[in-house]
Amino acid sequence: MRMQKIMTVACCLAVTVSFTVSAGKMEDTRIMVKLPSDIEKKMLVNMRDHIGALDDIIQAVQAGEYDEAQEVAESRLGWSSLVRRGDQEVANHWAKPMQKMADQMYRSASDFVIVAQNASVEDSKESYQKVLSALGEITAACRGCHQTYRVR
Repeated sequence: MRMQKIMTVACCLAVTVSFTVSAGKMEDTRIMVKLPSDIEKKMLVNMRDHIGALDDIIQAVQAGEYDEAQEVAESRLGWSSLVRRGDQEVANHWAKPMQKMADQMYRSASDFVIVAQNASVEDSKESYQKVLSALGEITAACRGCHQTYRVR
C-alpha cells in the first residue's frame, strides 16, 4: 500500500508539472483582476501558502498521517482560514464569481477534513481512495479559479 501511495503522489506531481509546461505555450485568456497593491500582495502570500498547504497535505497523506492532513486542510485552506489568515479581507475585493470559486476551495478543504478523519479510523484502501478523491476536489477548485483569473 505504501508503494501505491508513493506512485499516486508522483503521478499527481507529474501531471501538475505537465500542465505548467503546457501553460507557458498558450495565450493567456484569463480574466484580469485589478486589486489594490496591498491586497494583491496579501493574496499572493496567501496563495503561496495554499500551495505549501497542499504539499503538506500530500506529504501527510503519503505518510498515512490523516490527522495532520486534516489539520492543515482546515487551518490553511478550509472555512477556518478565512478568519484566521485574513483571507476574507482579500476575498472582499473579488467579483462574485471569483468569490464563489474560492468558496468551493474552502468548502472542499473542510469536506476533506471529514474524509481524512474517517480514514484515520478506517485505514483501508477504500478510505485512502476517498482521501485522494477529496484532495482532488480541493485541487480542482484551485485549478478552476486559476484557469479563469489572473492578477498580472
